[in-house]
Amino acid sequence: MIRQTPVIERTPPRIFCTGLFLFSFLFLPVAHLGAGQDRPNWKAEWEATLKAAEREGRVVIYGPTGRGQQMLYTDVFQKAFPKIRVNYTPGRISEIISRIMAEQRAGIRQVDLVLGGTDLLLGALKEKGLLQPIRPLLILPELLDTTAWFKGKLWFADSEDKYVLMWRAVPYVSACVNSNAIKPNELKSYWDLLDPKWKGKIVSQDLRIGSARNQMYGVYIRQDLGPKYLKRLFGEMDITVSRSLPQISDWVASGKFAIALGGVDCEAMTAKGLPVAPIFLEGLAAVGAGSDPAALLASAPNTSAAKVFLNWILTREGQMAFQKLTKENSFRVDIPKEGIVEPAFVLDPKRDYIFTGLEEYKNKINEFRPWLESLIQSKCTGRCD
Repeated sequence: MIRQTPVIERTPPRIFCTGLFLFSFLFLPVAHLGAGQDRPNWKAEWEATLKAAEREGRVVIYGPTGRGQQMLYTDVFQKAFPKIRVNYTPGRISEIISRIMAEQRAGIRQVDLVLGGTDLLLGALKEKGLLQPIRPLLILPELLDTTAWFKGKLWFADSEDKYVLMWRAVPYVSACVNSNAIKPNELKSYWDLLDPKWKGKIVSQDLRIGSARNQMYGVYIRQDLGPKYLKRLFGEMDITVSRSLPQISDWVASGKFAIALGGVDCEAMTAKGLPVAPIFLEGLAAVGAGSDPAALLASAPNTSAAKVFLNWILTREGQMAFQKLTKENSFRVDIPKEGIVEPAFVLDPKRDYIFTGLEEYKNKINEFRPWLESLIQSKCTGRCD
């Protein structure tokens, strides 16, 4: 039996980094290039792009609300390129997409770059033909050095591998547990969640939304787990479901529940000294793209300035600043991680991951959603919305 609880609206806890990492873009290191990746006359092209960007004088970005992200995409960028002013509008990606669509209908063409979750960038913008390719705009040699990136490639979310650029990797926490209720290493496998002693002591984010759905898709496709496991987990363990992540956080931190599943910010609670701990279970792991993937509108009025931004953010300096300000893991593997990013969030090249932000998995996850909804609906008493 699954009990559906009312939503309590509050702002989720979040870690903010207040330090400002400043650097000069004039001394970009040029990495050793992979075969066939050098771009002829890149220096001349870069200089011409800079001059054109300075003539435009600004870049307009709609992006995430995180304080560290806003500092990076405005203050740090403008320190590197003082002649390019950043007009940055933060907001939830769903609100940003609605605003862009309204502007498009009204014939307003003022936005250059949109940063946000790949679901809506792919579904609302790319599918409607509102984006232009980013890959052809990347010209700095150090960006094109494949050895600098995880799995030896630049990361794009779209199947065409050129429209929605990603530089962030967000491994999903398998579970957030109350450290007073669960001993270290007591949970090692997903099968441990089926131990009868946890019955009625598990709370989950509604599986039909957000990161919980993506995480459960990773469980669904595993041969050692699959749909039979999910039916047992949500059919036998008397799990409580809530759409409110702050509510779930309060419950697991207070000990009302021992285990929380879904997109709970366990790291933020740990930083506050609350008795919780993130758990990463064995096997195939789901990895999200976060709120930083970038898309360039086809109607962008400041294409040269946007081109400068896209090249800059992928440099070693840009990605080191990204990690320093957000504490998130970059796809760049040639920059320091220790003491900056939590070890559990640094991707292991020897481990298998499913990158749920990629378009090939978004389509599969959408097909998976009705099955997941039927699982929740069949176990709920009363309303489940």
